[in-house]
This record gives sequence, structure tokens and C-alpha cells, in this order.
Amino acid sequence: MNAELQQVQKVWERIRTSSPIYAFLLQDIDIYDAGKGVFNARLQVGPQHLNSKGTLHGVFSACVTDWAGGLAIASAGLDSTGVSTNIHVNYLSTAKTGDWLVIEGRADKVGRNLAFTTVTISKQTDSNGSTVVAQGSHTKYIKTQ
Repeated sequence: MNAELQQVQKVWERIRTSSPIYAFLLQDIDIYDAGKGVFNARLQVGPQHLNSKGTLHGVFSACVTDWAGGLAIASAGLDSTGVSTNIHVNYLSTAKTGDWLVIEGRADKVGRNLAFTTVTISKQTDSNGSTVVAQGSHTKYIKTQ
């Protein structure tokens, strides 16, 4: 396990215990890879992730964008994941119970006061391909000194 993956998992364990919404929605998430400023995770869609139509709830995608943006900052070496100043999500497709989601969080820039991140949530398809479900951008206030 590399240093970035250890860092992301350490920060995730700390956040999980203090955030009921993350603990509920992301209880079975698997963070399986990380590098400098990027990490990947996977999660199988369950009933707690769905809207009244039986498809992936938009709030879930926004929550994942918030979560993954913070952990992308952690993969860049910070222990603090910052405070949200802006979050935006584009909903491109959907998923249903049993589908596997792959989440990529990327820290595009980590400055002295602000960090800019992008998050892609994709659904795995039968042919080992994927379909992008949502793309998010997330700006966070951080204090690096």
C-alpha cells in the first residue's frame, strides 16, 4: 500500500466516525487506489442511494462529490479536507440497485487557501466499460499553514 492510499484511508476513518451522513451512505465503500492528488473508490448501489423512482438520487451524487473532493485533498498530503465554498454537479446518467459505481476524486490544484477538485462517478457496464453518471467540481477553503 502506497503512502497516498494510507493517507486517504486514515483521513476517511477519521471522517467516517464524525459524519453520520457519510457513515450511512458510504458504509460499504472500498477505497482501492490513490496517487498524489487522486484516488479511486468503488461502491455497489443499495436502496439507501435511490430516489422515489428507484434510480440513483441526485443528493447521493452531490454527497459523493463533497466526500471525494475532500479525500482528493487528503491524497495530496493534507490532513484537513477543508470547508466547502462551492459545489457543482452535472447529472449525465443514472444507476440502479446492484450497479457498481467507480468514483475518481482528483485535486486539480491545492493552494494556500483554496483547493479545486473534480469528481467523476461512473457506472461499470457488462463489457468492462463504464458510463459516466455524474461529474462534479468542488472548491474548498483550506489552511495549509
